[in-house]
Amino acid sequence: MKKISNLIYVLTFISTVMVSCTSSKEQNKSVIKGTIKGLGNNSIVLMDAKYQPLDTVQANNDNFVFEHKLDISDPKMQGLFIPQLSNKKDRGMRVNKTYFFVDSKTINITASIVNENLENIEVTGSPATKEYKDLEANFPASIELEKYSKPYNDAFHLYNNVEKSEDNLKTLKYYGNIIDSLYTERGKNIIDAIEYNKESIALSYIVYQNYETKSAPFIKDLLNKFSPNIEDSYYISLLKEQVKLKESSSVGAMAPDFTLVDDTNKIVKLSDFKGSYVLIDFWASWCGPCRQEIPHLKKAYNTFKDEGFQVVSVSIDRKKEAWEKALKKEQLPYIKLWDEKKETMQLYQYQSIPYIVLVSPEGKILKINKGLRGNALEETLKNIFLNKK
Repeated sequence: MKKISNLIYVLTFISTVMVSCTSSKEQNKSVIKGTIKGLGNNSIVLMDAKYQPLDTVQANNDNFVFEHKLDISDPKMQGLFIPQLSNKKDRGMRVNKTYFFVDSKTINITASIVNENLENIEVTGSPATKEYKDLEANFPASIELEKYSKPYNDAFHLYNNVEKSEDNLKTLKYYGNIIDSLYTERGKNIIDAIEYNKESIALSYIVYQNYETKSAPFIKDLLNKFSPNIEDSYYISLLKEQVKLKESSSVGAMAPDFTLVDDTNKIVKLSDFKGSYVLIDFWASWCGPCRQEIPHLKKAYNTFKDEGFQVVSVSIDRKKEAWEKALKKEQLPYIKLWDEKKETMQLYQYQSIPYIVLVSPEGKILKINKGLRGNALEETLKNIFLNKK
């Protein structure tokens, strides 16, 4: 009898532990659920903070439920994506996604699919999402933008789709200038708002979205405006990382090394050319201004190659075939690399091309763009190599 009692005790203990563990696991999960009228039984995708697919479920009569382990202690903007709305030929400006912060255990989303677009979107259960929407809607310039967006869109449609007349162009430019000035003003509104929202995760996201491409000193100044209490939060951390990347890819810094394949599939590193002056030309076959720089690059290479000068062209073409076709036409006499994954865009913090960088024999960045384009390139190189002699 004693043995049976012990066995019952052990089984009861194991059962209690299993329930406890299961309960603990369930508590770690966030539930994102809702109803999207018109979704039917189609699939819906939950996106992560980088807007990449995280999970997919099949809806049931317009209803969906995601149960996923997410860190709600450090809220991030995530989203839902409706694949069926991206499979149409006439996609245009179709709305097939909606975004929200994951900052609570249960978030509810309702919406409707109207004319192949997501409309009437409402998010409940997420304080950060509400704060984000309130901030965005109440910037003084946002209120004005809302007022002028329809006249601008009407003018755009009239000129581009009805008649390209002088009067229509004049109207489009008028409203276009207003929109541009309001976006500039909105940028100032965002910065001014930090003073009153120093611990706002929602505002840190807005700042990141609008200013991640700015200079390191500019971003540092913005970071100093936020409270130290959120210095380890996701978007503040991303901004800090941007500062590091920008400082490590600016004039005076050591040029970030990279490894890519050339046009013969040989692996090439930037550091392979240490000891030479290296001009890195970030370009793409579809970029007209990039192609216009090529004659100047060729001339410079042929003039100074015997002086210890190298040109390394780095294409960010999406398709290898397009890059190879351009190479065949341009007949570049120098190093030709393909950056399929666009890794150098992050390393060198460039958003537009052509982006041209001059690196010293020691590997230090000497110049970026200025003095490296058109006829100015030859003058810059003359000054360098004449001073060496």
